[in-house]
Amino acid sequence: MKEQNDALFELLDALGKAIKETEEKYIFENKFNFPMEITGIKKAYDFISENLHCKAGSLVKVRPCGEEHQGKTYIGIFLGDLAIDNICRLNKETKELEIIPHTNPAIFVPELKKIVFGCESWWRKIDSMDEVKDITDEDIENQWYVKLLKGMKEHKENKTGEENHKK
Repeated sequence: MKEQNDALFELLDALGKAIKETEEKYIFENKFNFPMEITGIKKAYDFISENLHCKAGSLVKVRPCGEEHQGKTYIGIFLGDLAIDNICRLNKETKELEIIPHTNPAIFVPELKKIVFGCESWWRKIDSMDEVKDITDEDIENQWYVKLLKGMKEHKENKTGEENHKK
């Protein structure tokens, strides 16, 4: 457990340093002060990016998180990583306003007649007909980040319980 905590603190420290370096180079939209000098507008990334795990047109199984779906898994068609929002930042050196699409995996679910995004579901590419089964609670529980969050919650609860026991 100590090694996991050390690795987590090391990761958080690196994240803090990266954030500080970014804030030294850029002004983000939530901190814009008007009027401001802009020498140009630049699209920082392509609108549709290539997903490393799945190609557009691939069949996927998707389990949306919304309660209205009652844990049901659907067959979907992976569309690619599409923009769900845009982020703006001003480069302090060049004075260029950079527009950065915030992308997320997009899946068209014919049964629902709508697009479901990766951030609102559990999904996986279907490589063979053997994989056409539901995404189970066990599949979700076995994700490394779910295990990490549950471990952190248990550690906090144990620590709180120990402190209350001492009182």
